[in-house]
Amino acid sequence: MKSKMGSVPSTVYQLIFRWFIMNILFVASGYTGIYKFFEEWIMHELKKKHNVKIVDPLIGFPRLQTLAKEFKPKAALVFLGFKCPPKFIEWLKTNGVKTAVWFTEDPYYMDRTELLAPYYDYIFTIDSAANDFYKEKGHTQTFHLPLAASPAIFKPYNVGPKYKSEICLLGYPYPDRIKYVQLLLQKTPFTIKVIGNWRNKLFRFRNNPRLNVHDNWVNPSLAAQFYNGANIVLNTHRPYNLIQNKNRIGLHGTSINNRTFDVAACSAFQLIEFKEDLPEHFVEDKEMVSFKNEDELILKINYYMKFKEERQEIAANAAKRVLEEHTFEKRIEKMLSILQTYN
Repeated sequence: MKSKMGSVPSTVYQLIFRWFIMNILFVASGYTGIYKFFEEWIMHELKKKHNVKIVDPLIGFPRLQTLAKEFKPKAALVFLGFKCPPKFIEWLKTNGVKTAVWFTEDPYYMDRTELLAPYYDYIFTIDSAANDFYKEKGHTQTFHLPLAASPAIFKPYNVGPKYKSEICLLGYPYPDRIKYVQLLLQKTPFTIKVIGNWRNKLFRFRNNPRLNVHDNWVNPSLAAQFYNGANIVLNTHRPYNLIQNKNRIGLHGTSINNRTFDVAACSAFQLIEFKEDLPEHFVEDKEMVSFKNEDELILKINYYMKFKEERQEIAANAAKRVLEEHTFEKRIEKMLSILQTYN
C-alpha cells in the first residue's frame, strides 16, 4: 500500500530537513589540557547535522559580537562558561539566540556557576545534585547531562608491557586517592601503577617495589592504553570539600565522573567509588562494581583479582552499555533535542 506521505513533494522534505539544521555558535572553554579534547569531540558531533562555528571566549566582547553577526546563530552553546563574558550572553539573547551552558566542573565551583546560571536559557550540568540545586533556584530549564566517552579513542585493544599493571589509578593525587594507594600497598600484595603528578605525594613509598609512578599528565590516547593494560582500574572521585574548590555551600556531588565511561568503553574492569546516581547508568555487579569504604575496597580487590573471567564479563557488559547510551554522540543528540523542543 502506498504511503500517504509518498505524495509529498521532495522539496517539502528538504524544507523540513533544513528547518532542523541550525547555525550553532560553540563558545570554547578557553582552557587547555583535557578541555581541548572534549571540545574536539563535541564539535565532531555537532558538525554531523548542523553548521557550527567555534570561538575562543578570550578574543573579547567586540570580536565575539562581530563573529556572531556574521554567522547568525540560532543557538549558542557555551562550554564551562568561566571565561565567556556574561554581557556577550545577554547580547545574544537580545538578538534572539538561544543560549545554553554546559557546566562540566560541578559541584566543585558552585560559587561561580551559581552566579553565571541566570544568564542562560538552558543549563546542562554533569552532576545530579547540582541539577537539583539550579532547579531549586528557579532555573526550570536545567538538565542533567554527564560528559561521555569517545569510542574512537577509548576502545579495547592489546597493549605492550609498559602499560600493563595489576591495579591502575589515573588522575590527580587528591588526599583520598593517596590514602587508597597507601592502603593497597600495605594490605594487598598487588602492584600499583599511578599516573599523574604523584611522585612527591608518595615520597615515603618511593622505594616500594610494588609502586610504579608515571609522573606526568597523559592525553586521552595514552590514558586508554593504561586502562587497557590494567587488571583493575581504581576509579575514585574528587572530594567536594577540597580547599582548592569554590564550593562554599558544600554541595556533595552525587554523580560518577567521566573516567567511568572512558574506562568502561575500553572494556576494562574498574572498581569505582560508589556515587548515588551510579545505578542510573550501570547495573551493579553486572556492568559495574563499586565500593563504599576501605574494607569493601580491600575485599573486592582481593576477590576480583582472582577471577579474570568474571572481571572480563562485567567489563564487556559495561562497554556495551557505554556504546549504546554514553557516547558524545548520544549526549549531543539529547542536548540538541532539548534545544529544538523547548521554548
